[in-house]
Amino acid sequence: MEKKRISVLRISSSIINFREKLLERFELKEWVWFEDRNKNLVFFGMYHWGDYIRFLWHQGIRSRDKIQQRTTIFWCGSDILNLKKCSIYLFPFFRKARNICENEVEKLELAKYGITAEIYPMCFEVFDEIKESYKHSDFPNVYLCCHSGYKEEYGVNYIEGLASVIPEVIFHIYGMYGISNNQNVIYHGVVTNELFNEEIKNYQAGLRLNDFDGFSEVLAKSILMGQWPISRISYPYIDYAKDTISLINLLKDLKNKKRPNTEGREYWYKQLKRNFL
Repeated sequence: MEKKRISVLRISSSIINFREKLLERFELKEWVWFEDRNKNLVFFGMYHWGDYIRFLWHQGIRSRDKIQQRTTIFWCGSDILNLKKCSIYLFPFFRKARNICENEVEKLELAKYGITAEIYPMCFEVFDEIKESYKHSDFPNVYLCCHSGYKEEYGVNYIEGLASVIPEVIFHIYGMYGISNNQNVIYHGVVTNELFNEEIKNYQAGLRLNDFDGFSEVLAKSILMGQWPISRISYPYIDYAKDTISLINLLKDLKNKKRPNTEGREYWYKQLKRNFL
């Protein structure tokens, strides 16, 4: 497939916090609906009716030629779950676009709607700047991110219930404010991306507890730093916590990780370097 056939990006308002990262990562301009209707376009996120309407407006949807030559949808995660509320009349249009997702879990869910997707895990950040920085600790620090109002989905309540069982592991929660009854749970609130990257360099693992998810920035940054990330979704070179017992065992085993996850870092650097554009 010819590289750089995409000329503009359209970023859903639901992931607007990734806007600057995406524009920097791909070095492309943002779509202007009344100017760029005929241009090859990638939609990042298809979350709501605002996204659907813009998708239908794009010239590629109305023309008789192959829509996939003009339009790509990058599904980010929960936007796929939102398809349950979507009009069935939109599915034929989605099927004609080129569809990209980040793992097998998402691909199988899209297939339920007759949407065939390619798998391209992605880090929205310019990941060349993320260096290996792993340092062993007998009292491992793990980190997770959560937006306010999504504590259940992102596993914050789960960690609060689990923390006392693993007092030797320190849990750092970013993206929301809170006070914990557990001494080994620390809420950092909302911080800048620069401060977040600087602080997590000193930790041992990123933790992603979403049952349905794209390839999280938490996992991407953790593995690129040579850490030992843990996920509810199975990925190569990333520890898979299929249930509570396995999660506890993986967290307890972090103190035994004496060296950086160099093999995992090399594998994921190559994967994330692939460009679906």
